[in-house]
Amino acid sequence: MPKKGDKSGANPGYEERLRKAPGLPEVLVILKEAAASKSEPSRSFFFQALSVLAQKAAATSAVSADCKVAAVQQGEWLLESCSRLDGGKPQESAITSMVRVCCACGAQDRALKLVAEAQAKGVKPRLRTLSAVLLQASEAQDHGLCEKLWAQLPSLGLEPQDSEFALMLRTFHGDVQRQYALLRQLIEELPMPSDPPLIEEIGRVFGVEGALALRARDPPKAPGRRESGGCWQVGWTTLSPEGDCALSGRRLQAMDVTPEEEALLERMVTRLVIDVRDSGKPFRRFKKWLEEQPPFDIVIDGANVGFNNQNREGGLFQYSQIDAVIDKLRETGSRVLLVLHPKWLREDADRTVTKRKKRKLDQINLEGNMGSSDDSAEDQEGEPEIQYPFDPITCAERAAPAGTPLAYIRKWKEAECLVRVPAKDCDDWYWLFAALSSARRGARHVQVVSNDHMRDHHWRMVGHRAFLKWQGRHMTRVSIWSETSDVENCKVTLTPPDMYSMQAQVSEDSSAWHFPVPLVPSRAQQLSSGRPLPRKEIESAECHWLAAWRDTPADR
Repeated sequence: MPKKGDKSGANPGYEERLRKAPGLPEVLVILKEAAASKSEPSRSFFFQALSVLAQKAAATSAVSADCKVAAVQQGEWLLESCSRLDGGKPQESAITSMVRVCCACGAQDRALKLVAEAQAKGVKPRLRTLSAVLLQASEAQDHGLCEKLWAQLPSLGLEPQDSEFALMLRTFHGDVQRQYALLRQLIEELPMPSDPPLIEEIGRVFGVEGALALRARDPPKAPGRRESGGCWQVGWTTLSPEGDCALSGRRLQAMDVTPEEEALLERMVTRLVIDVRDSGKPFRRFKKWLEEQPPFDIVIDGANVGFNNQNREGGLFQYSQIDAVIDKLRETGSRVLLVLHPKWLREDADRTVTKRKKRKLDQINLEGNMGSSDDSAEDQEGEPEIQYPFDPITCAERAAPAGTPLAYIRKWKEAECLVRVPAKDCDDWYWLFAALSSARRGARHVQVVSNDHMRDHHWRMVGHRAFLKWQGRHMTRVSIWSETSDVENCKVTLTPPDMYSMQAQVSEDSSAWHFPVPLVPSRAQQLSSGRPLPRKEIESAECHWLAAWRDTPADR
């Protein structure tokens, strides 16, 4: 008699029996019964069965070849059933489960074909799908298949993470040149490795086992393999404010973007703007005005500074905070540009802290039309004429008493450090482009004063790593505080980037490698807790530095 609420079809005990099945053979018996049943099992049954089949196949090694063949056959039936119920287009999770079944049963070729078939049907595979095949190929020491899969990741829009790099380093143990190439790729794509298996594999590249355990030693280092007349050393080190390594004696570098990456970022910011309706023409006017100005040393994100420390009950946009930052910067002789939205330049500006729903915008496409550069084109109907950098000083601003918002605005206009952006546009686009443009035109040291991490814009730029590298060298963080409750007499602390980049790097002669390792839970711990850490939390975590350097007889 079927149990109430059970919708598994012919046999109401199928799903419960699958959950309790001790191994792969028992799962196959249940699936054979379900396939022979006259009653069609439910949609949830097929997905659950495929997931259980993948788990049991991966956890069972001592089974016969016939059992593995049967597992693949039953998986094909389950996947076909899932696809049929979803209109012929299988879900990515079903593809991943079937790929895992194939890999566990030695059918790697079929696993790769499944990925290709899914792509042809418009299903984009995730990294976990390819990672399952990569793991099997690595365990089989199939170097050719590993290289094929590795080369395939970029074309699929997939970026390898800690576990994939660890697999590849383990696969090519003994081929140090290939391992060095992988570490150089890691520096570019995973600048802050954190997962313990990857850290251990990095130590093995240089001939040291138990790299993580070295932290407890005194001194925390160990000799590794010999190479080129010297011996590799691996250890946990500290860095001076200038970036000097206490163990290797090397100074870490400040890793900035290349001119080519900078040009790409300019194009991306332009695309961020013109992808929004009616924003192209005002932005082109801004670009034209900007190119006529000498490059700026400092660009201030006015809104971010104005709301610094104000995200609380009773918080207000503080003009005095912006003015204090400008005064501090102008004392150094820097050429400063303050970027503000026109809502903050109104006489009746609403200064209260409000949470507005952000516009949902798509990721950019650099292959599309970048918009006309013809600034003589007719304005769109109703579009106001934008006068750069700002409207003339008003009578109200001239008459405003010292310390009032309009008085600050008048001061900034008189100092010619203000630029007002179009009302419909995001001010982030403008201060970011102003900084990139200034760097291109000679101010390589340009800094943006802001605490904004710009994660939504980074996502829209398809997560391009050049943007993160640029942020690491050109974002100055600001802290504003007061010894009293008087915000008009606030103090400013500016924190420019470190003198070295907080990312993995290798010396020019390739004899010293340094890796910042964030102190965060392992990837396995994160997944088991159901809370993978966001990038922000990883980047802000305390780091220990792992160093590998090659000394010579003269050094010893």
